[in-house]
Amino acid sequence: MANNGDSSQNGTVTPTDAVDGGGSDLDEFLRLLCERRRRYALYVMRERSTEELSVLARRIAAELDGTTPDAVDETHRKKVETMLVHADVPALAAAGIVSYDRRTETLRLEGLPEPLEAVLDACATPDGVGPLTGEGAGGAPTDQD
Repeated sequence: MANNGDSSQNGTVTPTDAVDGGGSDLDEFLRLLCERRRRYALYVMRERSTEELSVLARRIAAELDGTTPDAVDETHRKKVETMLVHADVPALAAAGIVSYDRRTETLRLEGLPEPLEAVLDACATPDGVGPLTGEGAGGAPTDQD
């Protein structure tokens, strides 16, 4: 029997293989989005496809603190920036979602696959962020009834 890319040893098709052809993009998307800093980075990057690392770190720190970017403590901003550089940006870059120019310390959104964007939108309300505007942190989502 030919190997059709499934993960089983005996050639049978698993439920995951039947749904996604052998690999699970959803699993990868969920791994990427399990960290709040990454979700907040993507919320910001959807607004502005290019952003300086320090500005992004300040905005994420504000989201995490439930405050405004101007009120963010510099020590906290640097801590968030360090985590972005060493953990979050490499994960997003490896997935092809962002690119990072170390020389200019600038991130660029390369693209959000549609399924990842849908999962990110589903996370926005629990995160207190408007799904399309990136609003939030400090401001609860507004009721539009």
